[in-house]
Amino acid sequence: MTIAVFALLAGLAGVPGQAPHQPPVSAPLPAERPFRFVVLGHVRGDNSGALHPRLAETLHEVRRVRPDVVVLTGDLIWGDYHSWPPDSAIVVEQWRQLDSALATLEVPVYRVPGNHDLHDPITRDIWSRRYGPLPQRIDVRGGRFLMLRSVGVRPTADTDRMTRGVDIDGEQVEFLRRELGTGVQPGPTFIFLHHLLWWGADTTAWWREVHPLLAASGASAVFSGDYGPMKFSTMDRDGVRYFQTSIEFPVPVVMQRNRLASRLLSSQFDNFLVVSVDDEDVSVDVHTVAAVSSGQFTPERWREINEVPPDRPQQSLWQKAWAMVDSPKRLLAAGMVTLAIFAAGWLAGRRRPSG
Repeated sequence: MTIAVFALLAGLAGVPGQAPHQPPVSAPLPAERPFRFVVLGHVRGDNSGALHPRLAETLHEVRRVRPDVVVLTGDLIWGDYHSWPPDSAIVVEQWRQLDSALATLEVPVYRVPGNHDLHDPITRDIWSRRYGPLPQRIDVRGGRFLMLRSVGVRPTADTDRMTRGVDIDGEQVEFLRRELGTGVQPGPTFIFLHHLLWWGADTTAWWREVHPLLAASGASAVFSGDYGPMKFSTMDRDGVRYFQTSIEFPVPVVMQRNRLASRLLSSQFDNFLVVSVDDEDVSVDVHTVAAVSSGQFTPERWREINEVPPDRPQQSLWQKAWAMVDSPKRLLAAGMVTLAIFAAGWLAGRRRPSG
């Protein structure tokens, strides 16, 4: 039994300070090549606290490719996300359930947090006790995994949860500078974070400060696990390859009917990545999840979402307007804009000189 599995068992037994399934950095895996690892993103359940309904099938597919290591790229549990303050017992229980499921992989599992996993001081401290502080370097078979934090910590209930992610801060930039140095490093280097900071404009901290360090050092790839308009995306810039991989929680038909963004997102395959490393040669394969079992990709499902059934009552004007905005704030904003336009027209009419 490996050191990693002993660490897992110790954590589940409740040994203080021991990460349940994130082996300590001081115990790197031997530098053996080739090796293979899986990158898996966005496997959280919903606000019921239950695991993702397709997690068991996903883990079955991961076991089939026989990876040496698995890396999770955030949004792994619900995290009592809509409570203030979150209930620590609920959060710990969700981690316990997830770690028990991950134990069936029987390989080391590393992770970075998403905004559901770490979003306030309570969830931050739970994360640190279980999985260690970030940023973090993990040595894996002669390669380096650099684990970053792209989530903010809200200090009060009124603070934005920053679901879109926050710029990599100065502490993490310095961490990357120390780890990467100024020249090409021996062995492959992989960077992991949750949010798609590399989707941003060239003016963001990622492109101004982080990417130049990655390009100069010959970093192999960057992996992110959030989803937005897409579940998978990739790009190459200055020799650094970027990948997004994610799995969506099943979306109700009514939401897909009423929201184009949901409809487009759910029409894409859930996926995870298999990364094969042989000396300096790195290849990435995309594996789909639940393409058949989900029932999402049938003619019947398409018609149910995209065609109005004959017996379905026509929506009123109010219902159509609500489906378009789908948010009280957006509806209020639209009303204020309409009122402002009306007021401007009325004032312009009053000021017009009479003939």
